[in-house]
Amino acid sequence: MSDLILTFDSTFDGFLSAVHYAVKNRIRPVKICSENNVQLCIDTEVIHIPTDNRNAELVRSTLFDLAGYNAFKRSYYVFLSSDKDCYTASYIYILYALKYGKRTQEYMSVPDIMRAYNLERRVSYEADRMKGFLRFAVMEGGVEYAPMEPDNDILALLMPHFADRLKNIPFVIHDVTRKKAGVCSRGTWFITDAEGLTPPQLSAEEETYRMLWKNFYSAISIRERKNEKLQTQMMPKKYRKYMTEHQL
Repeated sequence: MSDLILTFDSTFDGFLSAVHYAVKNRIRPVKICSENNVQLCIDTEVIHIPTDNRNAELVRSTLFDLAGYNAFKRSYYVFLSSDKDCYTASYIYILYALKYGKRTQEYMSVPDIMRAYNLERRVSYEADRMKGFLRFAVMEGGVEYAPMEPDNDILALLMPHFADRLKNIPFVIHDVTRKKAGVCSRGTWFITDAEGLTPPQLSAEEETYRMLWKNFYSAISIRERKNEKLQTQMMPKKYRKYMTEHQL
């Protein structure tokens, strides 16, 4: 018998549609992956599952009812992780959650369940950090723009936070790595493709404030007390590329 791979359109509803297909038909695919990232092997069957919002909602509501919000959240965060098999890992966790329900957390000794907890923690940790590390710049036209290159696909986790904080300010958060952007105006936001996005020029006011901020950052630093190890621990170098104070 050939190994089965299920593919979907890379959206979360598409993923849940694939989960629904597998559970309904009582099959166990060796992998669930995006249709753009499938690797064919000898003796492998690939079935593409189209997104069905009703089926996705059925999986979502069933997971909520049987295992609770935290289990659903965990499956979503695993889906967003940078792990190369994140979709399969999320699928396997959902199977355990549907089997054990709200007692799933009692089975932490199961490697697949522990893996899901660890991936969720990694995604949550980076999202919390990025809320502090993200730097917005006022562009020409008054739109605030913030580029980032996170390890995990956390754009959807950041948008509600900044939509609440910047209620009356239009802004764009650009995930440069994944070529997509979150766009918000008056508290309403959506995520769109950002292939070829070229941000507008910095406003004159932004240029002034950047110069003042860099001067302030340099002025308050004490060379003799510089602790590069601690600074790297609190502000990892991988996040500094788009931080104004490090563009000296």
